[in-house]
Amino acid sequence: MSYVLWALLAMACYSFAFLFMKIAMQDLPTFTVMPIAVGTLAVGATTVAALFGEWSVPSVTTRPVGFALAAGLCLAGAVVGYFRALSTGPVSVVVPIFGMFLVGGALLGIVVLGEAVTAKKALGIALGAAGVVLLAT
Repeated sequence: MSYVLWALLAMACYSFAFLFMKIAMQDLPTFTVMPIAVGTLAVGATTVAALFGEWSVPSVTTRPVGFALAAGLCLAGAVVGYFRALSTGPVSVVVPIFGMFLVGGALLGIVVLGEAVTAKKALGIALGAAGVVLLAT
């Protein structure tokens, strides 16, 4: 499956995840829903890795494992912040602000990883940021 189809699958699943989280938090505390959802994610991700034959146990002292751990810490911060914001704010505001990670990720790819920037990509980043501001205000 191409990366575009994977991205579309991710977008669809994320869209429904926001909805299901908000509904769950109507009757359960935020920090009860979060470990249930994240635990399900961990089991699902491990299962998919095993099914694709990509599960391995690397040495914990390698540089890639350090970056994987750093990514995990960032994801933990994102999930905690997102769940807390969603439990107290409207989905129509929280999700666009959270979605600003797309702009941030694109900018980091350009600045840190040296990915090419084109006029079309720069316009997309600017319009994405503008869209978030319009949706969230």
